[in-house]
Amino acid sequence: MTTPARPRKILLATDMSCRCDRALDRAIQLAREWDAELIAAHVIDPAKTGQFRFDRKPASWRRLPSPVDRMKWRLRRDLGTAADAIRILVEEGDPPEMLLEMAAREDCDLIVTGIARDETLGRMLLGNTLNRLVRGSPVPVLVVHDRAVRHYRDIVVGTDFSEASLQALLITAACFPAAALTLFHGYDVPFSGYLDEQDFKRDLGVMEKELGDKFLADERVDEPLRGRTDVVIAHGSPERLLSDYVEDHDIDLTVIGSHGRGALFDALIGSTAKTLLEMLEGDLLIVHYRPAD
Repeated sequence: MTTPARPRKILLATDMSCRCDRALDRAIQLAREWDAELIAAHVIDPAKTGQFRFDRKPASWRRLPSPVDRMKWRLRRDLGTAADAIRILVEEGDPPEMLLEMAAREDCDLIVTGIARDETLGRMLLGNTLNRLVRGSPVPVLVVHDRAVRHYRDIVVGTDFSEASLQALLITAACFPAAALTLFHGYDVPFSGYLDEQDFKRDLGVMEKELGDKFLADERVDEPLRGRTDVVIAHGSPERLLSDYVEDHDIDLTVIGSHGRGALFDALIGSTAKTLLEMLEGDLLIVHYRPAD
């Protein structure tokens, strides 16, 4: 693995709906912070636009814009002159497949996208496009839920103390050098209710220190990074513990690693990885594991 660096190119995957407005604002903020190029990508799904192809008699006053011109108009309406700094790509095809292809072709280092929230159920919903982006992208994917009211200052990195988790930590540290970081590990012990509570808490504290010290002792973790990284290990349902920690500590960004077949927590809690993504408050960065060269 090469030394992590800040993204040079950011791909904003947008469907131009209001659910992507917050992702747009965050992508602009990060592009300015990193002095990175921002590319707004929109994919037209032929399956959803076929009916308009038969309208061959538009009103006489109607000027039919190209998809690129219409997207530029939408961005300028929302951003004013700030839209001039955004390069726009509009293509037709299967949205997740085309977005991944565009990100690869443009050599992007990060994909940013929005997420829907069901106000009735009070939880985030993973659409097909987002799910396929998260699982198929070789570069990190930032899923934005919150407004970009401030820079990412408090970040929690979900960890299983694996190489994928270490890479996620190193990439996060490189992207956000001023943020306070917390390594969070949640685990469940069968029949823990039968254990002596005092002994259990003492053993947990010893394990927390040993695992944390060993993980942060890796030669790739320098002293400044060790100094701004706390380690928290808790007993219970991993997805519930992480969700509660994020909410209780007003975390700006949650980061999880990926082993290539899905989110890190697939390895820990199987099918509840999707539940984790739906439960979390705030923004989520998914960093994909890359084997050593």
